[in-house]
Amino acid sequence: MQLLNKVVVVVGGGSGIGLAVAKLAHSEGASVVILGRSSSKLEQARGLIGARVKAIATDVIDEVAVTQAFTKIGAFDHLFISAQDASTASLSETTIEKLRPTLDSKIWGAFHVVKHGISQIRTDGSITFISGLAGRRGYPGFALAGAANAGIEAVARNLAVELAPVRVNTVCAGVIDTEMLDKVFGEQRAEVVKAIAEKLPVKRIGKPEEIADAVLFLMGNGFITGITLLIDGGDALV
Repeated sequence: MQLLNKVVVVVGGGSGIGLAVAKLAHSEGASVVILGRSSSKLEQARGLIGARVKAIATDVIDEVAVTQAFTKIGAFDHLFISAQDASTASLSETTIEKLRPTLDSKIWGAFHVVKHGISQIRTDGSITFISGLAGRRGYPGFALAGAANAGIEAVARNLAVELAPVRVNTVCAGVIDTEMLDKVFGEQRAEVVKAIAEKLPVKRIGKPEEIADAVLFLMGNGFITGITLLIDGGDALV
């Protein structure tokens, strides 16, 4: 129970990896605050997590809303930021306006959250971001998503120095079985996932709980800061 009596804030805690982190932190004894845009998703998540959970609806793109959200939270120990938009498209078939939410949610949203939350994080606490494989290798249609993912890793390294002794790290996730895959791959989801699984050394895609386990490891280890922890099922090897 390494998080017993700790307060963990999860941005994007209404679904997917964020929800998995919130559930695992709660099971480790933490009081959990989940933030997200959808009030209905947050309430459903509260029911799945259990007691000691506070849900606050906010949009990380709206700096004023983020400021107001943190006035309701008070002091806390650990922050995990997973809110992101997964828009993808080839360069010739899209517009900057369509892709802008990807960069806004991943970078500007994270800045808003950290800027207005850092004064409330206890000095032995931590911040953890999440990135993805598009920041490390090329995929058609993922140019801006790749820039956002590589960018948040750079943000984390620099903030680890600027915000010390608060620790700042990133988890780089491989292909994980969440609803985001529906948005990214659409009707081809099953076919694409099968192809990815077959090439990976572990022969399957990841589970949200496996990323959550890595996030809690970074929260709990007080001697780790400024790193990117790769959890990809061996994708980098193939």
